Amino acid sequence: MLRWQAEALRVSREVLRALAAALGQDEGYFDQWFDDEAAVHVKIVHYPPRAAEDADQGVGAHKDYGYLALLQQDEVGGLQVQREDGVWIDAVPVPDAFVFNIGEMLEIATQGYLKATQHRVVSPRSGVHRYSIPFFLGPRLDAVVEPLHLPEELAALSRGVTDDPDNPLLAAFGENAVVGWLRSHPRVAERWWSDVLAEPEAGR
Repeated sequence: MLRWQAEALRVSREVLRALAAALGQDEGYFDQWFDDEAAVHVKIVHYPPRAAEDADQGVGAHKDYGYLALLQQDEVGGLQVQREDGVWIDAVPVPDAFVFNIGEMLEIATQGYLKATQHRVVSPRSGVHRYSIPFFLGPRLDAVVEPLHLPEELAALSRGVTDDPDNPLLAAFGENAVVGWLRSHPRVAERWWSDVLAEPEAGR
């Protein structure tokens, strides 16, 4: 697993360097936040069959709160992505392929030129188990993301950071990660972290 995480980190950082170059920056622009204290991790996620037809929440709608997330799916499916018009579409598994989600830190850094991927997972049907192995590329927890100076032609296309009162994006990564975790696992948060949810800061 550590070898897998190291390889996922290598690939994800190569993609991030390519994005930095495409955004008119030095390709090592983001490297300062990816030392030994970077918040990178792998999850091995098991989605059991739904207990009832209407009990289909695997993971609630959310955006990943780091820079990038790399995902290997199995053949079952269940990952859905929300279009700008609000419609949910299936991210159908493709053999020997990976999914990259853009995270909130990239949306903040690019002032909305790149938008964080709103997504969710629905539980598999009765009798079917789903597995996925996401890798999350986050910076140091004390990182505070500053907007890039985009080339003029890209800045003209930037739509600004998403203004959603239910999901404000915070430039301080550690704070944004806590809020994002509470949002993406609502039932777990309600059960074990109800006192945190009750605090005014948790709803920011």
